Amino acid sequence: MKCRELAELLVEYVAGDLEPSLADHIKEHLCLCPPCVRFVETYQVTIKITRRLPMVAMPTQMLDRLREALKQAGVQDRCEDK
Repeated sequence: MKCRELAELLVEYVAGDLEPSLADHIKEHLCLCPPCVRFVETYQVTIKITRRLPMVAMPTQMLDRLREALKQAGVQDRCEDK
């Protein structure tokens, strides 16, 4: 496992959504790579901190821009009818 591969799988790894064999490869890599350990720890702390932030509504202008960007990217807006 290379550092870049770990970075690409980080979200799934932290969420526990990887196949056990792939998660084991990441754990092995982490035993040998202190920079990746810090990277994973920083990501986990970021998640904990952001979960403590208050939920606020997205400003209307930002929501409109996001919807337009999604539309241009060909992504269906699942909240359009709400």
